[in-house]
Amino acid sequence: MDQTPVRDDGLQLEEHREFQESFWRVERIAWIGFGCILLLAVLGLTGSSGYFARQALAFEGGLVEIPRFSRWQASDTLHVSLAAGDGDKRLALTSAFFQTFQVEDIEPPPLFTEGEGDGTVYHFKSPTPQPLALTVHVRSQRPGSVVYKVSVNGEPMRSVRTIVWP
Repeated sequence: MDQTPVRDDGLQLEEHREFQESFWRVERIAWIGFGCILLLAVLGLTGSSGYFARQALAFEGGLVEIPRFSRWQASDTLHVSLAAGDGDKRLALTSAFFQTFQVEDIEPPPLFTEGEGDGTVYHFKSPTPQPLALTVHVRSQRPGSVVYKVSVNGEPMRSVRTIVWP
């Protein structure tokens, strides 16, 4: 009968040292990979929140905060602050936005919506001459990178890119 040799420390064990060392190497590489994924999530590169998760576009007539990264079929928001003043206030989005995102709700609701050129214009009116804060709730309909344009109060359109993770 073949017996397992006795080690120097007195234990009679059969070791597969080469397999164990290669397993440790793979395990350490996986730890580094998981650490990188965690770091990307903390920075906001996976969507939801974090330093790099949102981007802001400043216009003379307001500020638009748009997600830089979003998740497929997850709810997200656009925050829009329209400058103070009386008169018609507008938010315009091109059709490329609507090919990827579905608008679920706008708070406060627009007075009316109209199609204009290559997109949609939402018209708002504030009862006071205060800045108007809007929240647009959207849901992404397909993964990928989408480039669309945004405008506030008839100013020139500005291009934006949002990456939608699967």
